[in-house]
Amino acid sequence: MSEPKYTHTNYDQVREEDNIDNKYLLFRLGDELYGTPLLGVREVVEPQASKPIPNTPKHFSGVINIRGEIVGVIDLRMRFNHKAEVNPHQAFMVFSTDGGPMAGLVDKVESVISLTDKEIEHNPNIGIDVSRDALIGIGKHSKRLITLIDLHKVLQAHSLEGKK
Repeated sequence: MSEPKYTHTNYDQVREEDNIDNKYLLFRLGDELYGTPLLGVREVVEPQASKPIPNTPKHFSGVINIRGEIVGVIDLRMRFNHKAEVNPHQAFMVFSTDGGPMAGLVDKVESVISLTDKEIEHNPNIGIDVSRDALIGIGKHSKRLITLIDLHKVLQAHSLEGKK
């Protein structure tokens, strides 16, 4: 049996009594596991072909139309120096930014988890090609290490670059 295709998702399944601030949406870029705060994710949708826009960075794939709204697309695999290969599990994670909606293309969306502050190393000694403000830290969950990045901040910075 094949895995279900992505459709409009708004994570209503997260229980009211759960603390939404401790929830992270896990996703993969290549073999690497990442997480981003669930609260910043507007929706997850199935990928579609984007319309290229000239004179944009390599990781800016172009724009797509989601229910009549034009959304900029960043290939997060390219943005974070991963191999950009097509696979059947890819998804767009959509965020609202001051510059308009932005979608990040990921290889796979995995699950929603809760992490306590004790399970996050907030000042890891790593070099990363994103603003220190966007790097939340390294999460430890079920014997896995998860790079926690606030994708809303990453995409917000990209959307504002275009406004200059």
